[in-house]
Amino acid sequence: MEFFEPADIVIYIQGRGMVLKEKSFLAFDIISKKIVAYGDEAGHMVGHQAENIHIISPLRTGVIADYVATVQLFRHLLIKAWGKKLLLKVPMAICVPKGLTEVEKKAVEDVMYQIGAKEIFIADIPVERLLKELPAAKNWQKIKIFIGITKDEPKRYITEQYLNMLNYAKQEGISIEEVKDLLKDSKELNL
Repeated sequence: MEFFEPADIVIYIQGRGMVLKEKSFLAFDIISKKIVAYGDEAGHMVGHQAENIHIISPLRTGVIADYVATVQLFRHLLIKAWGKKLLLKVPMAICVPKGLTEVEKKAVEDVMYQIGAKEIFIADIPVERLLKELPAAKNWQKIKIFIGITKDEPKRYITEQYLNMLNYAKQEGISIEEVKDLLKDSKELNL
C-alpha cells in the first residue's frame, strides 16, 4: 500500500468554537466496498488493519486526490461536528493551504456544494487567523461553519514529497545522485 500523509481537518461552528480536529483518513473494505472508518478512527488502524481494509487519505497536503472519497469524508465529519443527521444548507468558509491553484480551489468548492453547502467562501489563510480577522463584510457574518484544511506536520510532508520525487526519478531512470545535484542547483538559484 502506498501511504500518503493526510491533511488535518479542523471544523469550527459559529457560537461553539472548534468542535472537531481529525486527519483526512478513510478505511475502506475492498470486499464489501464500504467505508468502515473515518478520520482519526481510520488513522488509528494504520498498520493494524486486516488485509481487506485499505486506508487512504483523499486529501493530500490539502489537495483533493480522490473526489468521491473526499465527499464521503467531509459529509461524515460535518455531520459529526454539526451534531445532526442532515446537514442544513448553510454558508461555509473553507481555509485551504497557500499555493493551491484555482482548479484545486474549485474542486474543494465543488465538494462542499456536493455535501450541501448553501454558499462557499474560500480563503488561503489558516482558519484560526480568519476567525480573528473576520472581515466586517456582510457576507462573512452569515457563515455558520468554518473549515480549515491544514498540514500540522510540515517535516512529514516534506519527507513524503521527497520520497515521491525519488520514486518518480527512479521510474524515469534518474539516479539519487542526480536528484541531489538538481536540488543543490535549485538551492543556488534560490528556488
